[in-house]
Amino acid sequence: MDQRKKGYLLILLAAAIYSTTEVALKLLGGAFAPMQLTCERVLIGAFFVLPFALREMRRRKIRPDRSDWSYFALMGFLTVTLHMSFLQLAVMHMDASAAAVIYSGNPVFAIVAAHLLLREPVKKNHLLAIALELIGILFILNPAHLELNVRGFVEIMCATVLFAMYGTLCKLRMKKLGSVVIACFNMLLGGAEMLAILLLGKIPAIAAFYEKCGLDLFARVSLTAGFTPRSALLMLYVGIFCAGLGFLLMAKITEYTSAIEASFIYLLKPILATALAAAVFREYISANRMIGIAFFLAASLCVSVPVLRQMKRQRTADGKQT
Repeated sequence: MDQRKKGYLLILLAAAIYSTTEVALKLLGGAFAPMQLTCERVLIGAFFVLPFALREMRRRKIRPDRSDWSYFALMGFLTVTLHMSFLQLAVMHMDASAAAVIYSGNPVFAIVAAHLLLREPVKKNHLLAIALELIGILFILNPAHLELNVRGFVEIMCATVLFAMYGTLCKLRMKKLGSVVIACFNMLLGGAEMLAILLLGKIPAIAAFYEKCGLDLFARVSLTAGFTPRSALLMLYVGIFCAGLGFLLMAKITEYTSAIEASFIYLLKPILATALAAAVFREYISANRMIGIAFFLAASLCVSVPVLRQMKRQRTADGKQT
């Protein structure tokens, strides 16, 4: 199986895993403080991937130098600490479903970042998919009846742009370090940075400063509260699968395809997440949301059909050669 085909199969797997995140978090029902959950699930994901990263480093004789550790620290700060903090703040300041829909628009920013920083080509079907996605977002959000909190909107846009950068940042050192090592140390250093922020928030003077800046989420956060057998199992799930495997698959997809194509996970996620929420929680799906999902499905087909045709042509050519 060629690498591009592997990449598209992993896109399906990653979209399926990411689509369970909201359901798992809803099942937790507020058992943990928001930033406690965010920090701990990232670190759980990092430690889950760590043995695989260490084995890869031994196998390929990878020895990260000072610039690599600086790269991990910066990448972790942008794509874990800042990105996840903005995402959590946005959910506090605006409707959670609207935030999720806007967040699904990150392929728009991923295309721009990959084209500017990596010179990845933007194809016509990519642009058509983005146009269909934007129409789908408008239908789901229903702007005529939407009241957006300005602060929440700015926060979700920041989160979206930051995660859209993840695939592009992965690609910068993919050849040298590999996807497993990048995913692991991105999460490990990002989680450690977030942990440091939360531990500082236990100091009364710094907690007061956080609260003055409107960052109450980071002040006086307990890292041990909320654990029961059920909540611990759900924490392990969102840590190992939604964070650990999610970041790893995103990096792997970028390795096998491109930073642009990796972002198309978010064309499938709204479709799968809505179907899952309807099945598990019997959530009502409005007509405008159904129309929006249809546009997301059309966008996904715009991306996948040309690839499937190319793979078929390649198989035919390989068959003729043999």
